[in-house]
Amino acid sequence: MWQAIDSVRNMLTETVQMYFVIGVIILLLIGLILDKFRPHILFFIAVLIIMVVGILKPKDFLNSFANESLATIFLLILITTALNNNFNVMKYLDKLFIQKKKPRLFIFQMTSVVALMSSVMNNTPIVAMMIPYMMRWSKRMQVSPSKLLIPLSYAAILGGMITLIGTSANLVMNGFIESNGGEPFGFFDFLIPGLLVSVSGIIFLSSLGYIMLKSRSNPMDMLDTDLKEYLLEVSLSDDADQIGKTVADAGLRNLQSVYLVEILRNGKSISPVPPFEVLEKNDLLFFAGDTTDILEIVKEESGFEFSKTEKFNLEGRLEIVETVIPYNSNLSGRTLKEIGFRDLFDAAVIAIHRNGEKLNGKLGNIRLMTGDFLLLTAGDNFKELTASNHHLYSLGMKDQIGKASALKRYSLIGIAVFSLVGIITGFLPFFVGLLIILAGFVGLKLMTNKELLDNLHIDLFLILGSAIALGTAFIETGGAKFIADAALSVLTTYGNLSVIVGIYFLTVILTSFITNTAAISIIFPVAFEMNKGLEIDSAAVYLAIAFAASCSFLTPFGYQTNLMIYGPGGYKFKDFFTIGLPLTLIYAASSLGYILIYYNII
Repeated sequence: MWQAIDSVRNMLTETVQMYFVIGVIILLLIGLILDKFRPHILFFIAVLIIMVVGILKPKDFLNSFANESLATIFLLILITTALNNNFNVMKYLDKLFIQKKKPRLFIFQMTSVVALMSSVMNNTPIVAMMIPYMMRWSKRMQVSPSKLLIPLSYAAILGGMITLIGTSANLVMNGFIESNGGEPFGFFDFLIPGLLVSVSGIIFLSSLGYIMLKSRSNPMDMLDTDLKEYLLEVSLSDDADQIGKTVADAGLRNLQSVYLVEILRNGKSISPVPPFEVLEKNDLLFFAGDTTDILEIVKEESGFEFSKTEKFNLEGRLEIVETVIPYNSNLSGRTLKEIGFRDLFDAAVIAIHRNGEKLNGKLGNIRLMTGDFLLLTAGDNFKELTASNHHLYSLGMKDQIGKASALKRYSLIGIAVFSLVGIITGFLPFFVGLLIILAGFVGLKLMTNKELLDNLHIDLFLILGSAIALGTAFIETGGAKFIADAALSVLTTYGNLSVIVGIYFLTVILTSFITNTAAISIIFPVAFEMNKGLEIDSAAVYLAIAFAASCSFLTPFGYQTNLMIYGPGGYKFKDFFTIGLPLTLIYAASSLGYILIYYNII
């Protein structure tokens, strides 16, 4: 079969192959804009067409999925998921981003911090670490994640231009300059223009950009929508910070989507709970709220724990399972104590939902009814016991709660320090260091096989791999160089200003469809030859190319962090272009303006 395909390929001249790849990319763009099919399907079909005619070989297609950068992205996603599940990262981020009520001020704080971090760190791990936090913040504040994730990705891109080491594209440009006998850029050559684009971009994203971004629904959230209101029973741990504080001072007065309905103290009920009520050591607290937020009480409020669940907390991790009492169940009309629920199912009930009815009092004293939903902490034998018992149906695991034990945390910290030191000193490649950290999580049983599988998103995998394959075909067939040469042949006839501006926007167009380093590798050789006939400082041209190569705001596949937030944000292709176009113009005005003035081109 592949011999027949090779014969077809041999009949296509190099020029025809080039035009064919350009045509496929154009059709892909049209398909993404029309938004009739899921992006990962369109990407895969585009690559499949190029393979069918023999332009892209199966080996090259498979190599694009074995790409180290692609694998690194997934390693970072898995590691950040494990960190969030075991180390309460969200609590520290909440302290860092103090503005919790106003989305625009939150975006300003978040983008400022992310841009600053991105100036000295790789963008990908920053965005990977922040995505789960942004998703959770959006749920708490009832703000669509589509309002937050594009600003996250764009802030990482903007901050990467503040320093020479902020993005790999800057280092690649320096390598090209040095290898061709030029004067490389210093560490602070990017500082002023980088600050200009970052500050102007952050102001735009947290003001007009927020208004322009539409509220989108994450397709996965739509499948998991569940607004059942549960009654949750928790107690205060012996060392809880809330002990001795009033309800208001403990931050329990204005919780999002969850409210404190009752306190049970020495058999006495306090309801409604006044804001000046002082919390005591043995208090039982009852919260009501929907399932999307009810578990956050224990996850994010240190000092809170589920009552009497120690039996199921052997490794510091609680598996939360949602169940329902079916019709004709013998559990109906009986209390948990009368049933002997813990021994019967090897599980402890932590919350109850009854449609249309407000529940109160200790969970153990509530008489269950047909149709009640129960949230449980499940023991090792729960699945086996429910499989043979038709009086309680399991609806699957809802969440996991808990932190790693001290021994495991210190062991993991040791592994992480070893890996990070190895990466910094060059003893370990970045990919290998990350792999060791992930192996530490798995080996210490801080990440389950299910968590690994749940976070290996096949749609993101297809988009990233297919985008790499398309970029390879675009470059190797000469399509990218053809477009660059054609544009530059026109620009050189209109003077120095048009050359700088033309090269800049040509690079922007290329970097919107291929990686920024690939865009630099295409444009630099042409610009290097062109500079020989120009009477301007070559540094101006190279700096313009460097900034343009990171101006990846127009499409989702222009930069890997854009692809990472594409699915979680529920975005459409046009969302990136709608907000990316004005940001591109602001970015260009800031960086080009500096270059033209600093190098006396205007």
